[in-house]
Amino acid sequence: MARRRSSITTTLKQRIPKRARLLVGVSGGIDSCVLLDALIRVRALLEIELHVCHIDHGLRSSSKNDAEFVRARCAHYKVPCYVIGLGKLPARTNMEAWARQERYRAFKKVIVEHQLDWVLTAHTANDVAETLIMRLLANKELNSIDLQDDQRRCLRPLLDISRQQVEEYAERYKVPWTEDPTNSDTTLLRNRVRHTLIPALERDFDPSVVWSLSERAQALALDCEALQGVAEGLASSIGAIRDGDLAWLERCTVFLQQQPHALQWRTVEVLLTPLLGFSVGERVAVVGLSLLLGEQLSVELGGGCTISRDRTGLKSSRLSRS
Repeated sequence: MARRRSSITTTLKQRIPKRARLLVGVSGGIDSCVLLDALIRVRALLEIELHVCHIDHGLRSSSKNDAEFVRARCAHYKVPCYVIGLGKLPARTNMEAWARQERYRAFKKVIVEHQLDWVLTAHTANDVAETLIMRLLANKELNSIDLQDDQRRCLRPLLDISRQQVEEYAERYKVPWTEDPTNSDTTLLRNRVRHTLIPALERDFDPSVVWSLSERAQALALDCEALQGVAEGLASSIGAIRDGDLAWLERCTVFLQQQPHALQWRTVEVLLTPLLGFSVGERVAVVGLSLLLGEQLSVELGGGCTISRDRTGLKSSRLSRS
């Protein structure tokens, strides 16, 4: 039997800060339309101010219909609506990653322009479960979807709400919504996980599998966050990478040798981020680790950055130009 959970409105009452000025990302799909409707129902109680932003990705001819639908819903609820179109998808770019990056960039712009506090997105427990499965299949670090992202000023209040609860809410309160036809495109991995794998797991193993996967993903995320905090402390103790400083290299090597692998690569990732300008992830960090432990004399880290070591310390193409 599936476990009972808090209702959507109860969850919002617990997770939405009082008297906040909020931007709600509304695609027109069922999740975001239900989120907006539920926020309207708790608006007076929480004394919140609501604004809506719809991102028109321009990837299909019917996307303008979605924008008009969202505008109409906002007029019905009497909330301001901002529709933002994205530019052309760059060649040889991952569409999903590009769209996600551009969405948050647009949200941030609206937040700044209208002096709002947070953007709310309608990610659910199903999204968390799907992301965990996808990262396992891709052999990637088990990062999860955060309830609160301070850097993006983003809150995701429905992470403990299942899509089944969303569907039940929409039916109960007659919430209209639109269906993005790409959501049924099973050539996309997320859709295969959503429409094929998770239903099979629910049917053949456990009806509550979404809850189990979502809870495990969030627990893993907390573990990773704790490890990351320790790694940042170690990196601070070691100090920033310095070109041609043998004492720094020797101190770094000693520090790393004393740590378990999970802290070694995370510490190296923290050390490399200022040099490269981006977070490299485990695979590249392990390559950098092999250099700092003296297992390799030269490594290529991507972004045109090569680091080598000799009797004088490290030499880096990036460091040499700085």
